Amino acid sequence: MRTKYKKPRSFQKSMEEYPLGCVIGQNLFLVAYFGIGSLGMLPLRFAGIPIISLTYAFFLALMLIFVLRKHLCTNCYYYGKICHVGWSKLALMFKKNSGDRELGFKLANITWFLATIFPIAGILTVLFISRSIETLVLFLIFIMLTPINFWIHKRVCKTCKERDKCKLSMAKSGS
Repeated sequence: MRTKYKKPRSFQKSMEEYPLGCVIGQNLFLVAYFGIGSLGMLPLRFAGIPIISLTYAFFLALMLIFVLRKHLCTNCYYYGKICHVGWSKLALMFKKNSGDRELGFKLANITWFLATIFPIAGILTVLFISRSIETLVLFLIFIMLTPINFWIHKRVCKTCKERDKCKLSMAKSGS
């Protein structure tokens, strides 16, 4: 009986650049994911202003468009190329290798933790106050999208040229 030989992950095919469909799909997913989180927290208002949702949106924009692009993308193989979300093109506003990659890894972990936990806590608060079916539906959708987000991340990591260098990779060789 012959056994199939599996190539080690380090020899699996990696992408030079990602297809535009992947980039568009990933960004649409993230807009929906973060949008549902923001929408679910809209009823949390101070003086009529949805301060929690606005703070969440501002935080995400600041971290995802500027801070993480500076500290992660400027040090990445895909700098200036089309990565799985296309954000490496945003990094062109900064010089190559101008960020602190270790700081970027730490900030990315904090950012993604807060991007997930804030809507969960916020929507649960709204649900406790309002007990509305709409809020429950938003909460359940957000909860269902969260593991899908991780699944997408892991799947993309498998074809990334940085997978063995990146501390955020969910697909390192030998794991």
